[in-house]
Amino acid sequence: MICAAVFLPILLVQAPGGDSVESLLERLRTEDSPARRLAELALLRKGPSAVPGLIRALESASPRPEEEISRLIRALASPAWKERSGATDALVKLGRAAIPSLEAHLASADPEAAWRLRAAIAEIREKAGQDEQTEELRSGAICDVLGQTGDSRAVAPLLRLLAADPPGKRTSLKVRACQALGLLRPAMDAAQAEEAADRVLEVLERAPSPLDKGILIQTLGVLGSAGAVRPLSALLADRSEKNVHLKRSSAAALAAIGQPRGMRALVDALTADDVYVRQGAAVALEGPAGGLFGYDPRGTPEENRVALGKLRDWGSAKYGKAWED
Repeated sequence: MICAAVFLPILLVQAPGGDSVESLLERLRTEDSPARRLAELALLRKGPSAVPGLIRALESASPRPEEEISRLIRALASPAWKERSGATDALVKLGRAAIPSLEAHLASADPEAAWRLRAAIAEIREKAGQDEQTEELRSGAICDVLGQTGDSRAVAPLLRLLAADPPGKRTSLKVRACQALGLLRPAMDAAQAEEAADRVLEVLERAPSPLDKGILIQTLGVLGSAGAVRPLSALLADRSEKNVHLKRSSAAALAAIGQPRGMRALVDALTADDVYVRQGAAVALEGPAGGLFGYDPRGTPEENRVALGKLRDWGSAKYGKAWED
């Protein structure tokens, strides 16, 4: 078995470096994970020069606004055959999300435009499954690369991707976009960080897998948004939530954010029913509090009474009125 520390340099050596950004972006559509990773590494090696192409490719895969669909449909009535044909091809590339709009324009279209609309709809449906899968593979890889570039230009396109389509759609891709935003936190301004946290919370509400939820919770800790404190505190205190790993991730995220309400939630979690939740809260608190004052997560509430009192006194002294709110 080859460990990651050995395997990564091998990939770096083998990663193609002389290919154009466009050809590497096309390679990201492959279902072959090692080949896709090689293309990602080659794009990373290109540095800032690859970022504009990555952004264009990411935005070309996002749902189009209704105005663009209307513009392309108007082009179907162009006197120039080349423009009509180009508009038809562009409509097909919009994918399944465009079908309702295309169908809505059928009744008012002239005969040739209606024929082209029907042809576009049929081709979209025929190709939808395969195209959507390969496009999502590529878009996810682009998110990964953009996050690792650390380039501030990538922040706005990733935020647009998260806002582009209805909640619950393309959740796996959105999780990767959220991860990328976490990596880009040093390149964000305060407003972007707040918006990113809001978007991550939206995805978290609909993420189906515990693994994805854990990733998103960690991202909220990295983003450091005060807006994430209330939902994370609620998750930590929720007795109906039985996934201990999510609760421990929430504890770590609250400690990273460092807001008074979140620190209070950590102290409260020291009396949770589950010993592993208590351990997670204790680990998260130990650094900020400068110690646990003798608290033992395996002990009973009575055995920990003095330590808990000291931790509450620490919070009150450090945060003042905000600790009590």
